[in-house]
Amino acid sequence: MPQEVTALSAIPNTCVALREGRHCYTEVVLSWQQPTIGNYCLRDATSKYIMQCWLKQQHGVFNYAFDSEQSLSFELFDSNTAKVIATTEVKLQWVYQNRQKKRRWRLF
Repeated sequence: MPQEVTALSAIPNTCVALREGRHCYTEVVLSWQQPTIGNYCLRDATSKYIMQCWLKQQHGVFNYAFDSEQSLSFELFDSNTAKVIATTEVKLQWVYQNRQKKRRWRLF
């Protein structure tokens, strides 16, 4: 069975924070589509926290209030078999990165 391109997507898939290490806040729309009707759940890939489940559905949408200081991955899985069907990631980017400035002392 070929996997569909739109199996699971996050829009936007990038969150831009002002400075490195700061929390990034944005509204992310997680949407999925499958070729067959089934029971599917969406969860945080790291903590395995289940965010939403759909019964007897072929597609779904979940609005997520993204609030993190690191990139997050999400998984869509079949709730009957617990098999992960698709994953997507919301990446973090910064306007300013924290760079250590090398201080060189000069005597004039």
